[in-house]
Amino acid sequence: EYEGEIYVIDVLYTKEGMEVTESQTAELLVRNKVNYCKIESNNGGRGFARNVEGILWDKYRTRSIDVQWFHQSKNKKARIIANSSFVMKHIYFPEDWKYRWSKYYEAMNSYQKEGRNRNDDGPDATTGLAEMVNEGFELRIGRV
Repeated sequence: EYEGEIYVIDVLYTKEGMEVTESQTAELLVRNKVNYCKIESNNGGRGFARNVEGILWDKYRTRSIDVQWFHQSKNKKARIIANSSFVMKHIYFPEDWKYRWSKYYEAMNSYQKEGRNRNDDGPDATTGLAEMVNEGFELRIGRV
């Protein structure tokens, strides 16, 4: 984040199980020198966050990444729609994001205000970034 603008440098978007994504998440956090990470605690996220912290220590010997979990109780669709203008105007992706993260790109570009959305995890997570900035949280060195 820089002056209220968000620059996305990496994305982990997969349907793999937690036994796979916990390690992938830890590796991504270390590789990108992230210092703060928020993980939604709904549907097992609290255990996921604890396991990521464990991997960060066991494999990478670091405790420098502040991993926090949070409970999301607000309506997902309402949050996405309410923040969609900010997301479209203030979140930037690399030029080749369509190819680097094709499933995420597809989810972000196929979300519909009306009707059912099969893939709403990408818009939901991206909305979370917008909410963090709009709530006054400064994304440290631009990496979450």
